[in-house]
Order: sequence, then C-alpha cells, then structure tokens
Amino acid sequence: MDAEVIGVSADSLEDNVKFAAENGIDFPLVSDTGKSIRKSYGRGRVTYLIDKDGIIRHVQKGVPDNQAFLNKLEKIN
Repeated sequence: MDAEVIGVSADSLEDNVKFAAENGIDFPLVSDTGKSIRKSYGRGRVTYLIDKDGIIRHVQKGVPDNQAFLNKLEKIN
C-alpha cells in the first residue's frame, strides 16, 4: 500500500529491541525517551495516518480496528 509503519514509545532502545523480538515486530520502533515526539503528537496509544506530504489524514486513539484502519489507508493512497 506504499505505506510505512513506525512505532514510537518512551521506552529505551534496548527495551524496544527486546519488545520487537518478543512480539515479532519487523517495523522500526523509535525510542522517545526525551518525550519530544509525545509533546508534538500527544500521549497514550494513538495511531496517525500521515500522507506523503506530511499531512495528518486520520487520528485513532486507542487500539485501531485493523480493517477500518486499512480501509482509511486505501482511501488516502
């Protein structure tokens, strides 16, 4: 779908590496230990769909419904 997934957490790089290994995650996890990303985008579990121009097209608080999320992604592609 010509999309990229990036995970962000306040956990350390080492914790993110361990979490990714334990959960079979193969997309990048960013350590935001300084919380600068959180300050820009908000705290908690939030999923953003950002288009190629850097415009936020959808915000989902909480765990997204995968099919609904994929449908929204298809619409912005």
